Amino acid sequence: MNTGARRRTPSLSVQILIALVLGVAAGLFFGELIQPISLLGDVFIGLLQMTVLPFVLVSLVSGLGRLSYAETRVMALKGGGFVLLFWVIALAVTLLFTLAFPDWESATFFSTSLVESASDFDLVDLYIPSNPFASLTNSVVPAIVLFSLALGLAVIGVPGKGGFLADLDVVTQALMSIAQFVARLAPIGVFALVGAAAGTLDVHDLGRLQVYIVTYIAAALLLSLWILPAMVSVLTPIPYRRVLATTQDALITAFATGSLLIVLPLLSERLKELLQGTDMRSGDTDSAVDLVVPINFNLPNLGKLLSLAFVPFAGWFAGATVGAEQFPMFLISGLVSFFGEVVVALPFLLDLMRIPADMFQLFVTVDVFTGRFGTLLAGVHTVVLALLTAAAVSGRVRLRWGALARYAGISLILTLVLFLGLRYVFQNLVPQEYLGYRDLVEMDLGADPVGVKATELKAVSPTSADGGRIEAIKQRGTLRVGYRKDVLPFVFRNARGQIVGFDAEMAHQLARDLGVELELVQLDSSDQDIGGYLDDGRIDILMTGLSVTPEDATRVRFSEPYMDVTLAFVVPDYRRSEFNSREKVQALQRPRIAVMELPYYINALQRYLPNAELEILDSPRAFFKAEEGEYDALFYSAESGSGWTLVYPRFSVAIPQPDVVAVPLAYALPRDARELGDYVDTWVTLRRKTGFIDRAYRYWILGKGAEGKQPRWSVIRDVLGWVD
Repeated sequence: MNTGARRRTPSLSVQILIALVLGVAAGLFFGELIQPISLLGDVFIGLLQMTVLPFVLVSLVSGLGRLSYAETRVMALKGGGFVLLFWVIALAVTLLFTLAFPDWESATFFSTSLVESASDFDLVDLYIPSNPFASLTNSVVPAIVLFSLALGLAVIGVPGKGGFLADLDVVTQALMSIAQFVARLAPIGVFALVGAAAGTLDVHDLGRLQVYIVTYIAAALLLSLWILPAMVSVLTPIPYRRVLATTQDALITAFATGSLLIVLPLLSERLKELLQGTDMRSGDTDSAVDLVVPINFNLPNLGKLLSLAFVPFAGWFAGATVGAEQFPMFLISGLVSFFGEVVVALPFLLDLMRIPADMFQLFVTVDVFTGRFGTLLAGVHTVVLALLTAAAVSGRVRLRWGALARYAGISLILTLVLFLGLRYVFQNLVPQEYLGYRDLVEMDLGADPVGVKATELKAVSPTSADGGRIEAIKQRGTLRVGYRKDVLPFVFRNARGQIVGFDAEMAHQLARDLGVELELVQLDSSDQDIGGYLDDGRIDILMTGLSVTPEDATRVRFSEPYMDVTLAFVVPDYRRSEFNSREKVQALQRPRIAVMELPYYINALQRYLPNAELEILDSPRAFFKAEEGEYDALFYSAESGSGWTLVYPRFSVAIPQPDVVAVPLAYALPRDARELGDYVDTWVTLRRKTGFIDRAYRYWILGKGAEGKQPRWSVIRDVLGWVD
């Protein structure tokens, strides 16, 4: 009776699959309401992680320590050969990946993190364990692995090491017991993680990003389900089916959690079971597994290297295609840079290939969809590398040239059919449209607007303010706000002809707080008589992304600053690297720089580039519409420049490092209107304290207003109508 009950109980891998499906279903049913369940998933991941670093340390030391130096050399040579083979496969797939790109018009969205310096890739800090305890504390896995390898190699030559190795085996078994217990909780953890992801992930309006997402997932599955496991069956006595069947619970857990690191102990145990079941297990093969599994985690694996394909995709997306002559440099540089973190390597490669740096923000977005498939591929890579290395050191690798030829031919055909088939689908069956500019011009005011009318300066008469400017505003019933056009994203007209933007949002709120309606008065871009218009009452305040400068301070009263902007250069995408450092910019020979008619900007540029030839413009649009090569760059703020790159996506914003110069923005007020000036100062301070300015900044400057405001679709809300 008990035996039958045990037989009817699903295996752990089946339970995990069931939990995966139920998690997706629960996420779709409850939508964003399921988010709190992610706490269970976080607890599960934490329990898995607690054994990982001790396992890496102990398994490497014991695995190496029981070998001889000769055996270690053989294992390094044979395992290293397979590592090189996998790298070649990864680079070849990256090349073939481009076959899937359809002939679509491409462009890029504006960046939101231009003022942050890129993280340095420090090989010494990453790999040299100057303080192994600090590396363990901070989870610096490469440094921990190097320390463990050094300790394990030293143990090889130590006399009387048997007792020490026996103690390590006891610790290893204890860690495995903990990992096995936690693994039995995987269905609960997977359900929570997948449910929260499915409930909060917005798959709506992915646009052309689907080209990368679908192609990446398809390539990862081809490598995971055929190319890698089939290689084991061709080169060793291990059947194809056994490769994935024995390790599926560990692989599914890695896929569901998005982390290979936390399943390394479980993966090692499953590999030894697989070798035992195929009569290949021995001390040598156990050592091979104990060494390869943790070491491989720190090398560029296929799951990681497949992300290289994002670089040519980004070039295609942004209209800066990576040429065939660039691929050798790209592939070599990519392989070397991926010894570090992907988040460091990809920005470097985008710059190297002259692709807009904005594209890295897209990678962060698509990695939500592709990351788990990359983790699955990394897990299969680890399994196959460990099995091939174990077979090699035990003399069980077999070269059957006929079988190898059939395997290679089938793999190549499947790969070509996959990528060319996807290209056909994208080209002929999937509609495409560039959405970046549309997203900007379709943005509306974030808060409910007050009554508003737009007028030109010539239609406005001076207003007496004998009773005080605030009293005159209230008697008139309108707040006259001056603005200049073409100041993206502070003030601009959207697709419906409405005047919107950050400062327009602030103007509506100021009028609402004063209890009046709003009159927006357009000033000419070249008109410098702002002080006169403020003093005679034709406008009450200028709200248009105005920088606080000493020159203007003699003509107007500035309010309390409400935001800082960063001085930058707007340049064609392919020239971004020429302007991203002080050294490179100042090495330019007589560059022709466009600049707005703002004395502070002109003076700052003359000090920074005394040999530059300056061209004063009335509007940034003149720079973007100029003939190729007429200007080298536009000197502007990074925040406004980013808005313009959305309209003209062939351009990027570059901030010379380390010269990140912030300039405060404020509103211009009449010099003698002390009462109004004090009111606006207090108003700005209060609006900052209440979070209104921060919300407006995220909405307009960071582009959050271009994202959907509706809750994620769910059955409980959109089908059953049980919640609002």
